[in-house]
Amino acid sequence: MNISLKNTVFVFDLDDTLYKEADYHASGVRAVAKKVKSLYGVDVYSYLQSCIKHDEADLWGALCLHLDLPLTEKQSFIWEYRLHQPDITLSSGNQNLLAWLEETAAGLAILTDGRSTTQRLKLKALGLAHLPCFISGEHGGADKPDPRRFQQIANKFPNYDYLYIGDNPNKDFLAPNQLRWKTCGLTGDHRNIYSQEVSHLDKSYWPQYWITELTELTGLINA
Repeated sequence: MNISLKNTVFVFDLDDTLYKEADYHASGVRAVAKKVKSLYGVDVYSYLQSCIKHDEADLWGALCLHLDLPLTEKQSFIWEYRLHQPDITLSSGNQNLLAWLEETAAGLAILTDGRSTTQRLKLKALGLAHLPCFISGEHGGADKPDPRRFQQIANKFPNYDYLYIGDNPNKDFLAPNQLRWKTCGLTGDHRNIYSQEVSHLDKSYWPQYWITELTELTGLINA
């Protein structure tokens, strides 16, 4: 893959691409535990960690039972999680890469699935709130692989090449591949939320190139 820096708009996925979504989950669990401590005087952090360790499928329902609360209160914990101020950061390498691309590339944007408020709280915590961001929750819930947000980016930055960098081959790369964008997959590890297995997928779902670190993009760029 050969990328022209001055003629390419770089578009990044957010979760498990620019930062680890597992870090957001850990931050949310801490936030809920803190809220429970302030309201009920009970320290539930160790209990929640134990539930996670044992793969509890209904974490917030289990917390209701632990606190002897009706299951209707589960929604309160879910929204506390979704609306908390995330304690997440970019790695120094990713931060430097994005700053460099913002200064030198044809364009830089983020395209991510999720609820508007939740995703924008993440962007603010990561110092990326100023970038153009196309969130499915702000576009009628048009999650990937729906092509509309990719087309909106092309309309915002017309007459350029486009590169989408994501992590989930089940949904990230089909639409940009069909639109003749370049696509790049970031390989993850055991902390990734979604599987990156591609053997069951048609090749139209595969990224055109894989990297193990975002900073490897610099080696693919022809300034």
